[in-house]
Amino acid sequence: MRRLILLLPIFLMACAAPTTETIYIERDVPPDLLVPCVVSDRQAETWREVAVLATEHLNTAQCANAKIEALAQIFEKGGKA
Repeated sequence: MRRLILLLPIFLMACAAPTTETIYIERDVPPDLLVPCVVSDRQAETWREVAVLATEHLNTAQCANAKIEALAQIFEKGGKA
């Protein structure tokens, strides 16, 4: 009997629950923002090549950061860039 008393409120709440409606929000994300930035896979053997490789990695990081900032602006505005 005690089990029935404990389960009864659960069943009653299920009947009176308000219906919820799911609304999907579409975001217009340009396809170029979804393309990953190219990371160089070259091997550096001299100090000059290390400097060039470091510059390439810096440019790749700046590319990725720019895409992240653009996506953040799109999602803050709620749609179009």
